[in-house]
Amino acid sequence: MSLLQAILLALWAGFCSFDDQGPQMFRRPLLIGPIAGLILGDLQSALIMSATLELMWMGLGNMAGYVTPDMIIGTIVGVVVTVQTGEGTSDASIAAGVAAATTVAVLVQQLMVIFNNLVKQLFAPWADRLALSGNFDSIMKINIVASLAQFAIRAVPTFLVVYFSTSIVDSALNAIPTNVLNGLSVASGILPAVGLSILMTMMMKGIFWPFLISGFVLATYMGQSVLSVTLFSLFIAIIYDMIMEIKAKQDEMPKVSTVAGVVEEEEYDL
Repeated sequence: MSLLQAILLALWAGFCSFDDQGPQMFRRPLLIGPIAGLILGDLQSALIMSATLELMWMGLGNMAGYVTPDMIIGTIVGVVVTVQTGEGTSDASIAAGVAAATTVAVLVQQLMVIFNNLVKQLFAPWADRLALSGNFDSIMKINIVASLAQFAIRAVPTFLVVYFSTSIVDSALNAIPTNVLNGLSVASGILPAVGLSILMTMMMKGIFWPFLISGFVLATYMGQSVLSVTLFSLFIAIIYDMIMEIKAKQDEMPKVSTVAGVVEEEEYDL
């Protein structure tokens, strides 16, 4: 791991950190991992690792006061570990990457909880005092300071982990027994199913089950590829959206009262 690569990974993690106050889409492993792979020069391993982590964490999202395991640093560390093993496409390297990613993600989760509480305790009273004094121009300085802190809270740990822990990671991987790595390999294959089931628990209502069954039939019994199923699903989704839009417009139209099947029309004075 060169110094330049570590700095670029830290900058990428810091940039993704701004997603905490945005749509929370940059935090997805499928977006974070490939960029990390390009920086490390091994896009294929990064894509495999990112897809595995995406399936694991597909159902995770910050809601109310709950902070999820940090997918940003977790994904970057997982990709780094997978690439550094030298066998990025093997089961052992994927297992090692999953183990490192989940461990770091949970640790950074606790760090983010502390950081969020500190921000509320420090920045909110500061902003209140400035607002009461009428110094509204200085309130913008709070946004700048908060943005820098938001950037550093992920950039600094990412740099420390990926640059200074190369030897530690190698030593840890060599010290892990083969049986443990085999178990992690099996777990890495099960966890995506768990993540997908969590997502389905939130999404699948009674009306959506036919769509799930249709996709299963297309992929399993008709042998269609993922791309063909996706395009067919897009076609069905567009039609479904159009039908629901027409139905919503019909519900908004004023109802015409009828008596014995005869439409009553209002009388107009000409």
